[in-house]
Amino acid sequence: MLRSAALSLLWLVPLPIASCTGGGPDDPGRPLILGYSAELQTLNPLISTDQNANDVIYHLLYTPLVVYDSTYRVRPWLAESWELGEREVVFKLREDVRWQDGEPLTAHDVKFTFDLATDPSVGSPLGAVYLADVAEAEVMDDHRIRFRFASQLSQPLESFFWPPVPRHLLEGVPPEELSRHAFGRSPVGSGPYRLVRWQAGEQLVFEANAGFAPSLGGPPRIPRVLYRIVPERTTLLAEFLRGDVDVYGTLGPTDAGRVEEAPGARLIAFPWRMFTYVGWNTRREPFKRAEARRAMAMAIDRQELLTAVLGGRGSPAVGPIPPWHPYAPDLAPLPYAPDSAVAILERLGWRDTDGDGFREREGRRLKFTLLTVASSPVLSDVAQIVQAQLARVGVQVEPQLLEWQTVLSQHRARDFDAVLTNWILDNFRVDPRPLFHGSQAATEGSANRSSYASAVADSLMDLGVTLTDDAEARRVWARFTRVLQRDQPITFLFWNDELAGVRDGLEDVRMDARGELVTLPRWRWGSADGERSR
Repeated sequence: MLRSAALSLLWLVPLPIASCTGGGPDDPGRPLILGYSAELQTLNPLISTDQNANDVIYHLLYTPLVVYDSTYRVRPWLAESWELGEREVVFKLREDVRWQDGEPLTAHDVKFTFDLATDPSVGSPLGAVYLADVAEAEVMDDHRIRFRFASQLSQPLESFFWPPVPRHLLEGVPPEELSRHAFGRSPVGSGPYRLVRWQAGEQLVFEANAGFAPSLGGPPRIPRVLYRIVPERTTLLAEFLRGDVDVYGTLGPTDAGRVEEAPGARLIAFPWRMFTYVGWNTRREPFKRAEARRAMAMAIDRQELLTAVLGGRGSPAVGPIPPWHPYAPDLAPLPYAPDSAVAILERLGWRDTDGDGFREREGRRLKFTLLTVASSPVLSDVAQIVQAQLARVGVQVEPQLLEWQTVLSQHRARDFDAVLTNWILDNFRVDPRPLFHGSQAATEGSANRSSYASAVADSLMDLGVTLTDDAEARRVWARFTRVLQRDQPITFLFWNDELAGVRDGLEDVRMDARGELVTLPRWRWGSADGERSR
């Protein structure tokens, strides 16, 4: 899933910022101003693949069936309770939740959304991310709905972290036209905020939903939120530092020090769902052999990368399960061991026979091209450091910095030697099959872009996704992680911390791996807030 993306948006009548800035610092009507550098794609939950948009969709505009608490465990939300069977779940919906046009939200809306999400003509990411193992939905009455699973699932409730859309507004829209429908720019949700204006390239304006369900906390504390788009990051930082922006979202690591030193501001760093990795093309030499891939991995110093590029804000990655997840294995990352890397390369016949500092075998130099994204300072810096680290063991790396879509296209087409990129987890379910299952190795366009195939890894993944005992699941996923460490289809580098700047005076702000805006409806202005300069 994309962290952010820039697309053109529907033009709406401008709303001058000065007209809605409210009064002084203690004015309860003062708006909250969020600052981001990229446009949102759409606010239709069925279509969105943009993480920034999903933060708004899931936490401000709509009500998912279930949500995650601060320990990343499922808890009720739109569904006030459930009855879980071996291969089915029955949800009882809250009866005080309404669409923002006043219509009641019912099980018919949930069934309608499920049908669209699983319709191939819609192309909804919800179908692949959440509902691939859900076979059917059945409305039992206005506030009860049954879902049946295609097989036993390890974490069945994680299939339902998605919000319904209003049937009464969308039932006449042909499924194949939903991605272009105006609903994505002018949605009617059921959450604590409603969208009142979207100015292309400038801002989105949200107002508190006065009718938000009392059982879910009622209306939010801050009555108006401005989601400002400031494409130039230096401009956005300057506006934040002088107090024109209250929250600087997705702050880059190079700007973190400026925020930490600024009066009247604070830096929030929190573990995120994104890991950075090097993917090896197992169809090409020298990466066809696991030993060669493992040698590359042991020649990369993850801690140096974290310190030099992220200022230490992150953690070395062991595998695809984040360290804060309940299923995280108690394993150390593959060690930085350049001497061991050299020994493996020597054993494989790669030696520096001409004294130029790089290894050869059968007249061919040990070198490869490392694709990465030119527009990402973090990835560009990591590529240069990896180039230097591998040169120390005699491997020539040629970084190739390209536009994001070009990198993605070549990665998907398996047209690469190695690629340096990120992966963001869409949810908290442990299911690495899209990335590593052998059944996807030769599937065109699949996420298994390293073409990795291992019968042992496949069997562990197939077992792990069915286990309902947490302790047994942790043991299986630890075994799977050890297999990945041995085979190195991709080399996990680090889990990134997400950074945000927050102005003093904004209280009860909590951000974590669920999202930057997860607790925004409960944020409030404190009495010690300084006057915003204009």
